[in-house]
Amino acid sequence: MNREVILRRLAFIRYLFNVAVEQSKQAEPLAAASILSFHDSVELFMQLASEHLNLGKKEVHFMEYFDLLKLPNGQSLSEKESIRRLNNARVTLKHDGILPPKFEIDALRASVTSFLETNTLFVFGFEFRSVSMLNLVQCKETRMSLEEADKLIKENKLEDALDKIAVAFNQLIEDYENRKRTRFDRSPFFFGKSLTFVDSSFRPLGDDLERAVRDVTSTIGEIQIALKLLSLGLDYRRYAKFRLLTPYVRTIPGGAPHVQRFRREKPTSQEDCRFCYDFVIESSLHLQEFDFDVESEHG
Repeated sequence: MNREVILRRLAFIRYLFNVAVEQSKQAEPLAAASILSFHDSVELFMQLASEHLNLGKKEVHFMEYFDLLKLPNGQSLSEKESIRRLNNARVTLKHDGILPPKFEIDALRASVTSFLETNTLFVFGFEFRSVSMLNLVQCKETRMSLEEADKLIKENKLEDALDKIAVAFNQLIEDYENRKRTRFDRSPFFFGKSLTFVDSSFRPLGDDLERAVRDVTSTIGEIQIALKLLSLGLDYRRYAKFRLLTPYVRTIPGGAPHVQRFRREKPTSQEDCRFCYDFVIESSLHLQEFDFDVESEHG
């Protein structure tokens, strides 16, 4: 099987796995939804492994994959009994409506993590953690910025990585919005002009008026940002965390993005960077679910 196809399908499996991990950390009973996503990620992995090894039959029941899939060295897939527990939890949830307790969800998350990490190495010869979801990102500029960010994270240059990630998100939104502009250069996601520099014209009229205008300008700017993100269908709560972790990016028409860092109370962690990195990829996948280009008409 073509390596590019394998990586693309593994990237989707990793995406489903990441979704499941996030679901599993929610409060009860919402965390139970992770069981279905974990099960889907494991089943898709075993389907891909059977195609890669050219082993299979017309109809395969979930647990039969463990007997069917034999590696060239005779080794079988690992975590069989743990995945059996996952399958049982999925059946009782989906067909009987029995919600698993939180401690069981946490244990199954660890089991699925071990299953994917161990068996990706066994079957495909590389680590599951090395599978990049970048293969799923269609915006070229965003993909290039994230590639640079990934290298910087691995080099532990975390502040520089966050700069690239913040730029990547801006490029993603601008690319999506620009391809929706009408013949009058209007975007359906436009909620008014920026008022960033309006307050400067009120300075001669007194401190109180200047302060009031600055407050109104800031409020309107925040509302414009929120409306755009919500209209694009992105998860605003996850965006709020992303925004708190990443620097501000200002794009000057025709120029390069300008990054403005802020002083942090605590050092940036690898986990923070990976959250922001994954958020951009997830946002890209969400926008790609319903994408369209508008042909501008001039004349």
